[in-house]
Amino acid sequence: MAAVLSPAALALASLLSLPLVCNAAPFALSGNGRFKPPTAEQLAALPANLPFTRADLASGTWSFQARYDDSVPDSDPDAWVGRYVGAVQAFRLVVGSTAIDLPVSQSEIVVSDGGQGFTQRESIRLEVKAPVAAGLLRMAWVQLNQQPAGTDLRGIAGVLRSDAMPAAAAMAQLPAANPADRFLELRIDQPDAANAAPLLYLSTSQPTVTASPITAP
Repeated sequence: MAAVLSPAALALASLLSLPLVCNAAPFALSGNGRFKPPTAEQLAALPANLPFTRADLASGTWSFQARYDDSVPDSDPDAWVGRYVGAVQAFRLVVGSTAIDLPVSQSEIVVSDGGQGFTQRESIRLEVKAPVAAGLLRMAWVQLNQQPAGTDLRGIAGVLRSDAMPAAAAMAQLPAANPADRFLELRIDQPDAANAAPLLYLSTSQPTVTASPITAP
């Protein structure tokens, strides 16, 4: 289970102080926004073993700080999909006043340049999955550029030129036909409840996200 750490004000500084992998190309990615808080009735019905307090969820505020390596190779056989397992080296999530470091063993960055049979869609998805006491937590930064059916965005026709790891600017803000298709989402599912509604679901459309290279001191 993820451990409760220091307040959000110290989150980014301590994240960047973690040791870096040698010969990697590390980048910092951070974002923040507001989500619609659960109602009082919904808060009362939540299990007590969530990693966030009811006050955290009622605040409607959250942020994240991540570190990723853009030199990780693609492991997806689809010529138009890049799957970068292990690219996320650290991920910190802050909800309200609670900050947690999520383990990154089940994390990946997936880049689709019109792949998986959806030629009209380009996307970048950074996702971290982590077990928590209440079940499985999934946190994702999702960006979609979608055009009408029949459009082919593969290759130079779209915003992404390929399924390669995008530049830091695109990781932070992929140009999208609909700005609402850039969002943060968090869900916590009960164990062994594949088709059940999540215990908790939060989302923020159009958060503020920035990316920059991490330089050695």
